[in-house]
Amino acid sequence: MRIDGLLVRLGSSSFLLFGLIRGPGCGGSFESSSDTATRAGSSDSPSGKGTDPTESPAYAGADAGAPSPNLSYRGNPLCHVTDYACLPDEDGSRATTGAQACAQPYEPDAGESAAFGCRLERTSATQSISPGCKEADRGGTDGVACQTGRDCAPGFDCVEGEKGSVCRHYCCADTCDGKTSQSGGKTFCDVQKLVDTNEKAPVCMPLKACKLLTAGACAATETCAVVTDTGETGCVEIGQAQVNDSCDTEHCAVGLTCIGQPGARKCYQLCKVGSSSSCGSSLVCKTSTMFKDPAYGVCQKPTSAF
Repeated sequence: MRIDGLLVRLGSSSFLLFGLIRGPGCGGSFESSSDTATRAGSSDSPSGKGTDPTESPAYAGADAGAPSPNLSYRGNPLCHVTDYACLPDEDGSRATTGAQACAQPYEPDAGESAAFGCRLERTSATQSISPGCKEADRGGTDGVACQTGRDCAPGFDCVEGEKGSVCRHYCCADTCDGKTSQSGGKTFCDVQKLVDTNEKAPVCMPLKACKLLTAGACAATETCAVVTDTGETGCVEIGQAQVNDSCDTEHCAVGLTCIGQPGARKCYQLCKVGSSSSCGSSLVCKTSTMFKDPAYGVCQKPTSAF
């Protein structure tokens, strides 16, 4: 779901809060402004012949080089997905979304766990990050211990964790709908560091419900924030990003939440509506329909009614 602006209400007045309240690292709509032209065979494509996946650098593998800088990324820009690239989210459970799927092995002796999955990798020629089809293990689903991305199933990658590296499902297309955690619980889209690339990417993390601005709601290394576009709150790793700092790859500090479109996310101070001390003298606390509990919001400058 794509929301370009959020209507927020304070008392009897309404305001427009631009952006989308989500957990750090979540992508926007899996469409770019140039998608239609590119799929139709835009002259901006490297071959000028449209979207033949067999001519794609990412389809051939990362060693073929990085995607053309003239192509727009689809979904979360951290994933570097173009019309010519496979989609890291693809796990075989649904049709691809405008991206090339990775072929699966057909040899009789390939084994039940043998597969190919789309993963972000660093190219040998340019050291840039791009999606490519690589060997995978169907047994490496959520929470399974891993040493490299190869240990994870299609749609998953190996990310660093507090108790060791584990497989997590990608959410480059900005959704963790239907993607449950190892325990069967809900997940949310968050940025985590990939073991193979040492770069951050959006993956589905287990959702640990919490109450905003409540002491002890999360572990000592976490803070409670709004983590989904339906207003779910969850514990997120405490980062160094402060108010107005970018949170595309860095988590926000305690008491803050990440707002914005992919590539332009910023940290905002959480607050309680009606509390004169929440936002200081120059800002006011505004809530929106993105907050399940309207008693909470984020600190914003006063504006005229929308």
